[in-house]
Amino acid sequence: MKLLKLSILALFIFLSSCSYDQDDNLSATIDIDSVEVIRSDSDLYDNVKGITNDEARPDESIACIDFIYPLTLFIFDDSDVYVSTNFILDDEQFSSILGNLEIDYSTSISFPITGTLESGEEIIINTTEELKVAIDNCLNEEILMECNTFIQNCPLKIGYSYNDENPYLGGYFYQNYGFTSLNLEDELLFGSWSPLFIENELHINISIIDDTEIGAFFNFDWKVTYLDENTLQLTNQDRELILNRRCDLNFTDCGNFSFEECELEQGEGVSEFIFDDYSECIFDTLELDDELPILFYETEDDAQLEINPIVSSEVYLNSEENQSIYVRINDFGIEEDTEDDEFYIAIINLQSISCD
Repeated sequence: MKLLKLSILALFIFLSSCSYDQDDNLSATIDIDSVEVIRSDSDLYDNVKGITNDEARPDESIACIDFIYPLTLFIFDDSDVYVSTNFILDDEQFSSILGNLEIDYSTSISFPITGTLESGEEIIINTTEELKVAIDNCLNEEILMECNTFIQNCPLKIGYSYNDENPYLGGYFYQNYGFTSLNLEDELLFGSWSPLFIENELHINISIIDDTEIGAFFNFDWKVTYLDENTLQLTNQDRELILNRRCDLNFTDCGNFSFEECELEQGEGVSEFIFDDYSECIFDTLELDDELPILFYETEDDAQLEINPIVSSEVYLNSEENQSIYVRINDFGIEEDTEDDEFYIAIINLQSISCD
């Protein structure tokens, strides 16, 4: 019994000693100049936080790289003074610490750290620069994959551009079984859609098998900007192409901005138009809220100045066979009736056609 008590006492002293050593280590002061710092307001910090967020916020996570734990994280305050050492055991703990860090604090990871790529390959990261490169490569892979699936799941309808002409408004791209098609009213063309990175910028190379003006319009290397989760802005120098991802079954109901009505008298080129009949398609094509005020004008100057509007509920007789009408859409937003209100001006075309 005496031997048992001595053994228990020795074990208690040993455990107490271990606990003391760990606490002593945690209280050690670390000079910020001796470590590689990740500022909490940096892109790298946000990306590291994204790697740890796949459980709580899948929409903000970076899934193609996983940290292998444990790892050690040092925290410094807004004066670059050492605050604490944290032994991180899993994503949840890491995410909690990063998510609750003061905005002007900084962190430093004790390198080297190990990560596993989506392919299963294990990588060893020794510096913040290597960490940045690994995450950038990972993000690029995810973006390329997302860009490929962006066109695979739903058609991409050619949307209205406020900065460029829209000769193929209402057409759409679609990809199925690896083939990319371009549908333009009565024409069906095939080609390729190839996302790639050029100097860390996302591009899409469009190549339509066509030697007419259609191919000349689309066949470029386009720089890609996501305007929102369903809209791409493609630019090439001063040219712009808007693509709206449409997963609804009736996305073809509204095409271009050319509205046709039958002539009242054969050969006169005059028809009756009621603009309220076109409002739904105008909002649909512009991807705008149909609650916004919409007004119609015969000239662009009238639309800019909001004078001489056409009564949209009444019959309008066109003065030309192919007549442009200027559509002003007021976006009053939060600050209603202020000088800073946004507005949009789009152009529709009225066509008087023979129906005999």
